[in-house]
Amino acid sequence: MSLKKYKRNFPVIILSNPQLGRNIGSIARVMNNFCFQDLRIINPRDGWPNEDAKSTAAGAKIILKNTKIFSSIKSASNGINLLFSATARSRDLNIREITINEAITKSISHNKGKNKSAFLFGPENSGLSNDEIVISDYTFSIPVNPEFTSLNLSHAVMVVCWEYYKNIFNNKNLYTKNNAKEKVQLASIKEKEYFFSKLNEMLDKSNFFHSKEMNISIMKNMKALFNRSSLTTQEINTLNGIIKSLFEHNNRA
Repeated sequence: MSLKKYKRNFPVIILSNPQLGRNIGSIARVMNNFCFQDLRIINPRDGWPNEDAKSTAAGAKIILKNTKIFSSIKSASNGINLLFSATARSRDLNIREITINEAITKSISHNKGKNKSAFLFGPENSGLSNDEIVISDYTFSIPVNPEFTSLNLSHAVMVVCWEYYKNIFNNKNLYTKNNAKEKVQLASIKEKEYFFSKLNEMLDKSNFFHSKEMNISIMKNMKALFNRSSLTTQEINTLNGIIKSLFEHNNRA
C-alpha cells in the first residue's frame, strides 16, 4: 500500500536536550523506516550538525538534513496543537495520562488540515522536566518489564513510530473516515502559551500571587486545567479578549 496520501499528516518528533549524536542518528533511521519526516531538536548537547548522528543515520540522512534546531519547547512546538509527552513515571501535574495506544489513536484522528500533533521525548539521562510536560495535552508511557524499565531514547521513538505506522495500515478505513470530515482547529501550543503569559501578567499585577512559589504552582495548575479542555483557536481568542478587556478596565480604574 502506498502511504503518500498519509505521510503529510504524520506527527512531528521532538527531542528535548538529547545527549548522544548516535541516538539522534538512530532516530532519523527509524523515522525514515516508518514514514515520519519532521524531526525537531531542542538544544542538542553536542551541537549541530553532529557527525555521530550522520554516521548512525545510514540511508536516512535526508531526515537529518531537514531537521530543525530550537532553543525551547515553545519555539519547537510552533504549529503544533496536540502534544503528547513520553514519560517513564507518573507525574503529579494534573496532566491527562493515557496509554500509548490511546495516544496513537488520538494522533491519527487529529492530524488533518491545519491540525498537527507531536510526540515529545526528553534527554537520555533524566527524561522531560515538569516545566516541559506541563504544556502537554497528554502524557503516555511505554509498558516495559517492571524489573528493567530503562529504555533507550531511540528505542522509545521507534516504538511510537512503529505503532503509528502499524495503525495506519490496520485502520485505513478509520483514518479515512476521521479525516474525511472537517475538523475544528485546536489552539496551537504557541497560542495557548501566549494566553498563559497574559493571564500570568494580569494575576501578577492584581497581586494575586503572594510569592514566587505560589506563582509557579498556580500557573502549572492553570495550564493543566486549560489543556484538559482541548481549547480551540476560537475559544483561546475569546479568552484573550476577556484578558484584554480586564486589563483595559483595570487601567481605567
